[in-house]
Amino acid sequence: MSVAASEAVYRRITWRLVPFLVLLYTVAVLDRVNISFAALTMNRDLGISDRMYGFAAGVFFLTYCLFQVPANLLLARIGARRWLGMLMMVWGVVSMGTAFVPNSGVYIGLRAALGIAESGFYPGVIYYFTFWLPRPQRTRVLALFLLAFPLSNIVGSPISAHILLMDQFAGLRGWQWVFLLEGVPAVLLGFATWWALADGPASAAWLSQQEKERVAQDLSHDEAVHRVGSGSTRVKVAGDAAAYFMWSSGVYGLSFFLPKILVARGATALSTGWWATLTFTMGALAMYWASHRRGYRMLPALFFAAGMGFAAAGYFHSVGGAVASFCLAAMGLLSSLPIFWSVATGRLSGKAAGAAIAFVNSVGAVGAFAGPYAMGWLHDATHSYVAGLWSIAACLGAGALLTLNAAKPASPAAASS
Repeated sequence: MSVAASEAVYRRITWRLVPFLVLLYTVAVLDRVNISFAALTMNRDLGISDRMYGFAAGVFFLTYCLFQVPANLLLARIGARRWLGMLMMVWGVVSMGTAFVPNSGVYIGLRAALGIAESGFYPGVIYYFTFWLPRPQRTRVLALFLLAFPLSNIVGSPISAHILLMDQFAGLRGWQWVFLLEGVPAVLLGFATWWALADGPASAAWLSQQEKERVAQDLSHDEAVHRVGSGSTRVKVAGDAAAYFMWSSGVYGLSFFLPKILVARGATALSTGWWATLTFTMGALAMYWASHRRGYRMLPALFFAAGMGFAAAGYFHSVGGAVASFCLAAMGLLSSLPIFWSVATGRLSGKAAGAAIAFVNSVGAVGAFAGPYAMGWLHDATHSYVAGLWSIAACLGAGALLTLNAAKPASPAAASS
């Protein structure tokens, strides 16, 4: 098969898989962060303090991190389409059930259950790409998939803000409608996954036998070239995990507290949806730009820029100043993501790669708990969001130092990915 024909195969794989997986991940992110808008009225109705809200937002990630390694092993055994579809249906039902929580205790319990249901999805998809694409083709595809994170906030923020206006429709509060209406797509798409995805190239009816053999040959060659597992590599994987902890504390501190901080600065609940759209649009553009960069040396600078955005948000007390600062934070955070995962997925191969990806993401999930919880706790202790914002800025500064080492690929070949 010629080089042009080989490239055509990977283009077909990309267009067959990525748009649908982006849609799935968009729904996943929406169902985990839509509490940021629901909280604008739900917290008052249920008597939830900022510290309790931060804990509820973060407890999702405590259960989320516990099941990721076994979830990736189950994906390999059960098959991607059945496993991912089942996860989506379960978390859709749990998300819809959150509309009827009577108190903060049940609310926290359902957030924990949602974390279990979603635990296998994100690391599972990252691992799933290794079934289809060798490293040179994986980086840009991974960046396209990761665009779902800002896309979910871009689309979901104004939708959630407007759903809140349905207050008292059919006797339900606006925040209840947020959970009900935004949980339905996960259930429906869970059913669709059984028919839309193939478990791997060998079972893809839309690839010819020659194309399947070419993909298998490329993946086999890629694994042989990049097979590493030394002690130094394991240390680098640990460094990746620590850096991702810092990144996650920042991105979920931003996702869960952006609406509350803007309202505290004087914005209306409805306008926060559009300010959040602007923030994550800037982040998405920065991510797209980063997906076309081949080098890794900019990674520490992007972490540092994100930290500066959080520090500035603590300094400025106007809506405009806060939005501009959060735009900088989002641009640094989201542009660093495809570069980070390009490095992290190049450390190991085969089943070891699946376990390593799940390990890094699990440690990151602990950061995703720590960031929102620290934001809420510090707000209740100081009656201001400044201390929390500056704490996250410090975490991202530490992440910049960690990525000085993480940005060095395990081998010259890995750097070309």
